[in-house]
Amino acid sequence: MMAITESMGITAMVSHPPENCQSGSKPDHKNGFCRQSLALGLLLFHAVPTAAGVWDVVPRVSGAGIYTDNIDLEPENEQGALIAEVTPGINITGRGGRFEATLDYQMQNFVSKEFSGNTSTSHQLQASSTTELIDKFFFFDAGARAGQTIINANSTLSLSNFNNNINRTNVYSYTFSPYIRPHFSNYADGTLRYSQSEVKYGESGSSNTTNRIGASDSTVTGINANLVSGRFFKGTSWVANYSKRDIDRQSRPKDTFEDAGGELRQRISKTFSLVGQAGWANNDYQSNRNVVNGSYWAVGGFWQPSRFYSFEALSGNNLVTATFGLYPTVRTELLVTYRDRDIGLNPGERWSGSLAHRTRRTNWRAGYLEDTTTTQQQELQVNQGFLGFNPITGQINSNPQPGDVVVIVPLSPIVTLTDEVIERKRAFGSIGVNTGKTGIRVRIFHEQRIFQESGDDQTTRGISGSWDWRFAPRTNWILTGTWQRIESNSNTGSTVDRDFWYIQPQIRRQIRTYMDGSVAYRFVRQDSGDDRNDYDENSVIARITTYFK
Repeated sequence: MMAITESMGITAMVSHPPENCQSGSKPDHKNGFCRQSLALGLLLFHAVPTAAGVWDVVPRVSGAGIYTDNIDLEPENEQGALIAEVTPGINITGRGGRFEATLDYQMQNFVSKEFSGNTSTSHQLQASSTTELIDKFFFFDAGARAGQTIINANSTLSLSNFNNNINRTNVYSYTFSPYIRPHFSNYADGTLRYSQSEVKYGESGSSNTTNRIGASDSTVTGINANLVSGRFFKGTSWVANYSKRDIDRQSRPKDTFEDAGGELRQRISKTFSLVGQAGWANNDYQSNRNVVNGSYWAVGGFWQPSRFYSFEALSGNNLVTATFGLYPTVRTELLVTYRDRDIGLNPGERWSGSLAHRTRRTNWRAGYLEDTTTTQQQELQVNQGFLGFNPITGQINSNPQPGDVVVIVPLSPIVTLTDEVIERKRAFGSIGVNTGKTGIRVRIFHEQRIFQESGDDQTTRGISGSWDWRFAPRTNWILTGTWQRIESNSNTGSTVDRDFWYIQPQIRRQIRTYMDGSVAYRFVRQDSGDDRNDYDENSVIARITTYFK
């Protein structure tokens, strides 16, 4: 393990990627992708202060032999292939008195005679940093990500970068966000944040990229302000919020989402409080229905006669809302909310709910939510729905950590990239079980996505899960899999349905302290109404990874 005590030592070492770092000949893997995406992530380290801190640098290299019996994912006349993979990577973490930073990058290099040009390269990057520039007042956050994603959920689906499949594209993004946290004595505490993000897909600047991918390169700018009451207001609490987000796409009109709101609570007794809410919405985006803007307000009360349940209800102009809470144990919480609002995003009658329960060895969660989002906004959200495997501890992480080996199983629905604004109705349930040597995780989901301009909709339902079992010292059995059904309905009345299966058992062993090996078998199947997109694939992957600590 290398420890470095000056942040500028890191930036000088890693902020100049190789000049000859271009992708191979597979579709949409563009020249310069590595230089652009990696440089964005590594430049985050220039944002941290030059004061002393502790830095850990862990290079790694992974080599694999892969056999697939259907490299082109064809429904018939399948072509088998032997593939060699060499993947160097690096993990950098830094921590000081006023900053934290982490970066994980790897470059997948595939060699096979079945590739045009015999080689193919893909890049993955996760980077983030938080810096306190002025003590307890001025902060700076930054992040970057690079990877690959499915373009169209109605076409041939693939989760692997070594397949010859044009239904995948490069995607990379970065975010810079300065913000302040003013403190007004005992009266109030606030946050004022500005953010700017870029999201890019495939061959940026190509005249036909947007038409094929469906989502175009975008700049996302945002302003968020929040003010919360302090201890001075005894028996009274209040909060005020303001948010504005502009999405400026390369080939479409700009979308604007703007809203402000506030809430006031006055405690009358130990069990009852008066509640008032007011807000305003001003949104402008492409939609096949009227976008209704304006103001709303409502007044009501909150009642909690027992620690086991509570009830809140408000009614007023353009807003009626009610929330019921049930708390049968200290480890269990159920919340159900009804809302009827005539203006803003997701108008009309809406329901939402959440359930959380935990025991010493299990964690149960369920929820339902309706919201409005975009493809670009989802890309900027950190959790991309994949599992990570810690090669040292043998644990599967639902939120991959730097240095984890990615287990390619989607925990979330497979979706289509688009420039349209999307209204989502999402339901999910999950359970996690952990014992001394075994971990089981299962997630079920149902998501309907309604495209606001075309009127098309896409529904994805499925189940994903993993089982890891340490059956011998330094040796794990890991089983991962998913099934998803995707139903797409257009406004012309046509319907496309498909089923997607993925299952992968593998055995992983820690050969030495900083070396592990694995052997995996993978089966993938797609069935749909279009025989041209149906396929079966079997593959075997043998891998060795070495960490240089």
